[in-house]
Amino acid sequence: MASKLDEFKEFIKKHPLLKQEVATKKKTWQELYEDYVLLGEEGFDLEEEKEKKESKTEDTKGETKASSQTEDLIKNIMNYVKKIDPDQVTKTVTSIQKVLELIGSFGAGSASTALAKKSTGDPLFDKRFDEWY
Repeated sequence: MASKLDEFKEFIKKHPLLKQEVATKKKTWQELYEDYVLLGEEGFDLEEEKEKKESKTEDTKGETKASSQTEDLIKNIMNYVKKIDPDQVTKTVTSIQKVLELIGSFGAGSASTALAKKSTGDPLFDKRFDEWY
């Protein structure tokens, strides 16, 4: 039985795709060994050729699907870019700037009123640091 195991090891060295099946968890080493004992080497050759053909067709199909998806995405993006009106973008940015300036002016007004409310009544201490120099 050890000789059959040695033959199986040599067979695996000749056919690295079988290692990939175990790595991707399609089959276990036990299943591969049992198939080798029952079917011999001829049973595996057909499976490997089928897998090679299937993987090649899947790769080409996957590449064409991926390339068509990226082409569609690029076309959609270009359509959106064509629809953008630069004048409208400028108007929108300007209005956002005005809103931010307005909000900033509210914040500055509340800060000055807060300082005015902290007066102690003594003119020497009511001055801010900036007014001293």
